[in-house]
Amino acid sequence: MFYRNDIISLAGNHFRILSINSNHGNAWLINTEASTPVPEEHFIETLLHEKKKGALQVIQDKLALSDMRTTPTALKRSQIAWSCIGALVTNKDIFEPRLRSTLIKTRAKEFRCSEQTIYKYLRQYWIQGQTQTALLGKFHHCGKNSKRSEIFRGRTPKILEYKGFALSKQDIKNIENSGRKYFLKNEVTTAAAAYQRLLEDHYSFLDGNGERCINPLGEKPTIRQYYYALKNLFPLEERIRKRKGDKDFERDHRATLGSMQLDCNGIGHIYEIDATIADVFLVSNKDRSRIIGKPTLYLIYDRRSRLVVGQYVGLEAPSWPTAAQAILSIFEDKVAMCHKYGIKYDQADWPAHGLMPEQFLADRGEMLSANSSLLCSGLQVTVTNAPALRPDRKGTVECGFKLIQGSMADSVPGYEPPENVRKRRGKRYDKDACLTLNEFISITLRDIIMHNRLAMDNYQLPVEAISKGIRAIPREIWAYEAPLRSGSLSRFPENFVRFSLLPKENAVVTTDGIYFKGCFYTCAEAIRDGWFVRAGQGRYKVAVSYDRRLVDDIYIHDSSNRTNFIKATLLEKSAKNYQGLSFAEVSVFLKLESTANQNNIQVRQQEHSDFHAHIDPITKQAHAEMLKQTRKKSRSARKADTKADRDAELRTRLRDEAALPFQNKVPPSSGNATENTIPMPANQKPLTMTQQPVENVEMTIAEKLLKKRQEMLNNE
Repeated sequence: MFYRNDIISLAGNHFRILSINSNHGNAWLINTEASTPVPEEHFIETLLHEKKKGALQVIQDKLALSDMRTTPTALKRSQIAWSCIGALVTNKDIFEPRLRSTLIKTRAKEFRCSEQTIYKYLRQYWIQGQTQTALLGKFHHCGKNSKRSEIFRGRTPKILEYKGFALSKQDIKNIENSGRKYFLKNEVTTAAAAYQRLLEDHYSFLDGNGERCINPLGEKPTIRQYYYALKNLFPLEERIRKRKGDKDFERDHRATLGSMQLDCNGIGHIYEIDATIADVFLVSNKDRSRIIGKPTLYLIYDRRSRLVVGQYVGLEAPSWPTAAQAILSIFEDKVAMCHKYGIKYDQADWPAHGLMPEQFLADRGEMLSANSSLLCSGLQVTVTNAPALRPDRKGTVECGFKLIQGSMADSVPGYEPPENVRKRRGKRYDKDACLTLNEFISITLRDIIMHNRLAMDNYQLPVEAISKGIRAIPREIWAYEAPLRSGSLSRFPENFVRFSLLPKENAVVTTDGIYFKGCFYTCAEAIRDGWFVRAGQGRYKVAVSYDRRLVDDIYIHDSSNRTNFIKATLLEKSAKNYQGLSFAEVSVFLKLESTANQNNIQVRQQEHSDFHAHIDPITKQAHAEMLKQTRKKSRSARKADTKADRDAELRTRLRDEAALPFQNKVPPSSGNATENTIPMPANQKPLTMTQQPVENVEMTIAEKLLKKRQEMLNNE
């Protein structure tokens, strides 16, 4: 079947069906490709026969769309054309050649226009689809659409007289190579700098002195031509990606056509967790005159409802222990927490209490460490890390920091706007600090409760929720979707979560105690069951969990009951040195002790070397004299008179030790006192303490060793 306004392909030409008369079995067609076409009559049976043979095909028509940007002049022209032919196109006699000429002549006289004008309007109307829009014309085809030529285009230069430079294919290729080599290399290089490099590489010459000279105007592309060519050769996205990198483009310049909510199945599906340094300076709890800096703020957001489900404020740097504390805040007793910080408790403010999500989404920080596997193995939660430099992947918590802290700006002393940090000679907001850590935690908790109660702007609620009167308030969204998601959420006891988040390692049971990371522990169960006695037959390991922040206690896994653990405390010998410290601090002290031991080993080796240097000559000489004096004597003969020789040696030793020190130095007195007296010179002043002559007394071995050790310590 054929219909009015169809385009058919017949005998190599395209025809539009203007009218079909089923009673007479004929149709009027017009050739859309002829220069001055007129309606032609064809029989429908003939057309159907040609279609059956395959010589005729109905093709898709592309009619001109009405454009809202049509100019008033073009619209007025189409209205004039329609007023001329409107009555003709509704008259079936217009297709008859014998009657067409009479109708057109009459219409031309009425409107005082030429017959050729009427014919032009009719052909335009018939060929372009027989609608009034067809009379708007094809002004979008106006202009030159030929390929680029070698002729210079643009206005003639007026300030300087030079011949215009037309870009050739080689010039375009030079600009493309220069753009890739210089402009797209990094974001530091400007287009002007790349243009200068282009001129130096391709549009310069060497003068007689061998110096490079840039071609004059008219023999090189202008800077505007270079900009225009760069824009056409390299699309905007390619320029940004090449100059700034794919990560920067995806973060700051990509099209944001979707929403992160589309990846979320509902409440409790994805919890976004992140940390930042808060914008408030705090003071010491013991002395408010001492500023302790800015705290670390952890927030956990539910992506679907934007409910703040967990938080942590502390002085530690962002790390796994602080992240674990933020996760643990989901399960801690909210009544006790509100009472501690002076906040009125309302159960509706904490609808996500004790509920673990299906997935935690974090950046490539502390949640990327091996410790995050504790969530996967112990609590059956998936941990997903966003790509580097892509904070938009967890935009809920990133914007949450700004929302939570922004509400404090006008009322919290010591608040420092983020832009002030990079501002030159910024204001010293730290001088206004007066809040302690506990007071800031109280303010943060109340701020979070306020956020969970307020309606959100531009939040798209489902149609079902809107029809039931649900408002875009985080806690109301959670309460509405909780029954629908109850099968996907998990609830755990606080003690179980706390124990699951602690790191696990092995401790060694020895006769001195349970040794773990440089400390010794004990427990009543170990003493009762004889662990330390059994360790005398051979050391063995036990699995323990521990809190990195405090070495006072560790938790031993009970092998007989997996739901139980044994608390072990420091032995007195370890508590004396390490109680109240963290494992990191103990590790530092152990490292210092190890370094000191290495120094002691060096000193010991040096002292032994000095000792051998002293005794080796003595023993060598003594051995040589012994060999000389015992020549031709047997070993038995040397021991024949041992007792007599020993007694003789003893008498000699006693006589030498009993003698006064000066007996061997001063000759015996003759009885005259003046013989041993030395007269003092006249008028000679006595020597002071510092002027007394120092006797050169030989140092003992012990004094030498002490002096040597002191010299080594001084050299360190």
